[in-house]
Amino acid sequence: MPRPLRIFAATLFGAVLFAQPVLAQDYVTSTSGGTRIWAGGGVQFLSLPEIKFTGVGRNGGVVRQDNTEKDFWDAGGAAGGGIETSFGNWGGWMVTGAVKGFWANVETDRLVGCNGSPTTCVVTDPTGGFTFNSATLSTKADRDADYWGAQAELKFGTGAPQEVKPEMYRHDYFIVGFDVRGIDQDNRIRSATGTAFTLRETLDTTYTGGYIGIGGEYSFGFVPVVGKWLKGQGGVLDRLGFRTYLNATAGFYNASTDYNGNFTGPVTTRTSTSDDDFAFIGTLSLETRKQLSGRTSVSLWTDYEYISSAPSMHYANGPTDTTRITNTDAFATRTMLRLNIGLGSDQLYANGY
Repeated sequence: MPRPLRIFAATLFGAVLFAQPVLAQDYVTSTSGGTRIWAGGGVQFLSLPEIKFTGVGRNGGVVRQDNTEKDFWDAGGAAGGGIETSFGNWGGWMVTGAVKGFWANVETDRLVGCNGSPTTCVVTDPTGGFTFNSATLSTKADRDADYWGAQAELKFGTGAPQEVKPEMYRHDYFIVGFDVRGIDQDNRIRSATGTAFTLRETLDTTYTGGYIGIGGEYSFGFVPVVGKWLKGQGGVLDRLGFRTYLNATAGFYNASTDYNGNFTGPVTTRTSTSDDDFAFIGTLSLETRKQLSGRTSVSLWTDYEYISSAPSMHYANGPTDTTRITNTDAFATRTMLRLNIGLGSDQLYANGY
């Protein structure tokens, strides 16, 4: 079983055991009545830094090519699940605890060419000890990236009435959470034209930290004309029974990155390095929910994420240089259709919710 799935499975199993004593509680918060589980799937869009390995020699220098593209629309599948249970009233706060996780995969590839005088096509192995020049080079880069995470969090409900929709936004709860997530990349860069070579590399980053945030229900009622049509009394969303919610979180993390590269071609070399960095991750989550029955609902859930530190490789330009990990930012958005199921005899939400 892959590492991210093992982490999530162990966390979820522990949460199920812990939740058993509180299944009988009927304390209803804005997010859960008793205990609920959810699972879903959808699509992930992920923007990662470019890979710049091969080069073009011009005017006595080398300009690195973009072997991949920094394209926000690199897409792949995503799945997630979680469990949330009521912990009752803590000093006037309605508290729930949750563990949840996600996994997503993105695969991309790109062809890059270098051809003709006066340019020179340059390949330097990652150790920097060997450089090869050719008149032409046709390079294909394949990237396979897994993005995964597992979170444990508490929500502190404000106790505000939940049955009536807000005109704009109603703050329902505070969020405190612990988070482990990772971006694991398997990359292959190769060419059979000019200098024949293959570079296989792994670039794995694990983020460990915590976050705080807020959440609540919002409405389109404040939007002139359109808002009244969508949300106003008898509006489209009201008639269809949809309600809309948001979470906003911000967290600080240690980002630990390991790199391993195997170069085969005119020579065979291996390179490895590691790096630790400080990262900020901000997430805005939007949910549109439709209740199906007393203990089931379906949600369209979208996370928009900004990651301040994502690994980018600087490859050695020669024997006086070193291959090292640098950092830039990354963006992700993940949309999933989720099924929510309440456990026990309690209804999933309060009446009218």
